[in-house]
Amino acid sequence: MVREERQRILQELQNGIDNGITADAGGILKAPVTDFTCPDLLQKEQQIFFRESPLLLGMSVDLPGKGSYLATNETGVPILMTRDKNGEFHAFFNVCRHRGAQVVLEGRGNRDRFACPFHAWTYSNSGKLLAVNKEQSFGCVDKNRQSLVEIPAQEKYGMLWVLPTPGRQFDVDEILGGLATEMDSWDLHDIEFNEEQTLKADINWKLAIDTFGENYHFDVLHKETLAPEIFGNLQTSDVFGRNYRMVFALKSGFNYVHEKNMPMEEWPFRWITLGVYFLYPNVIFLVDRQGIDLLRMYPDENNPGKSRTHHRFYLGREMREHLKRRAEEKGNNEPEESRLTGFNRVVVQEDYVMAASTQVGASSGAQTHFTFGRNEPALHHYHNTHRAGLGLAPLELEPAPSEMA
Repeated sequence: MVREERQRILQELQNGIDNGITADAGGILKAPVTDFTCPDLLQKEQQIFFRESPLLLGMSVDLPGKGSYLATNETGVPILMTRDKNGEFHAFFNVCRHRGAQVVLEGRGNRDRFACPFHAWTYSNSGKLLAVNKEQSFGCVDKNRQSLVEIPAQEKYGMLWVLPTPGRQFDVDEILGGLATEMDSWDLHDIEFNEEQTLKADINWKLAIDTFGENYHFDVLHKETLAPEIFGNLQTSDVFGRNYRMVFALKSGFNYVHEKNMPMEEWPFRWITLGVYFLYPNVIFLVDRQGIDLLRMYPDENNPGKSRTHHRFYLGREMREHLKRRAEEKGNNEPEESRLTGFNRVVVQEDYVMAASTQVGASSGAQTHFTFGRNEPALHHYHNTHRAGLGLAPLELEPAPSEMA
């Protein structure tokens, strides 16, 4: 993020703290509860968002060297991502051309070739079919026509993008909608994979994204967890094409810079803020002093009331150095708490519990719409962006009740 933008954001947050204000969407929005419960809509979402849209499936550091691979079924189709002998990034359907078995199990590792566990047809990490087991008795196979099916993939700014439909092209800069320079500024090539998890929840996948769409709820739902650390009901709001960014202010950080009488141009931006990005169509990307959280939300294939959140955490260089110094000081006798432990204390035990309650409410027939306030601009953006992707009319902004009096 360029210096001028950091300064603008910090000034906006400080103004919000001083005057008790936050980003304003200009009105309220009403979202139909059927957006969270309709099976027909779910089928359309699966096709448009998770087959026909480029997806951020990982970071460059997930493929740390030549021969590294990452296999995942998270999109609903098996995908194998590899880095070949020349260091080039590829993505394939993880499907053997013989009988359709997955060539490699989900996970990560390093191999220059993959032997299908069913009949040992063997492929290179550039997708080429190298060998057919007992080919003399099986029959002649044109290996040049039986490579793994390659799907569009691009690596840029430390990010791995994949489109799960063969034969189509995409442009990462266009996808980022003006965020390219900013993403590049976070030094995503210098992060380090730390840990990951998959969370299954009884909530619609868009409700999982909504969890990260406002901090209006912090002083209520998170009064013992996040509220002591983050100013509630205070956020910035910026749109980048289909993407979105908001920034929260950390109480300890803002208190520190004021105690030290530091001029704003010297405030350590990343150490006193939490950046929350929505990357269309299904990613929440968190940036803070510890590193990067990459969250990808997917629907259950058959139930609009269920979803999966695939979460990876990557440590930043400064935090790695900080943790190393602390470990040396402690003599390695006091291990740091896992990032996932703290994350789950908030998201799983508080946010997703409340979202599950919301899902029950959506299915109850009690009301036709949910309401997004003027202080929840990210939710306005998320839902209208998804509606635009589906070819649906946008939700119309309504004056807040105070304006109608």
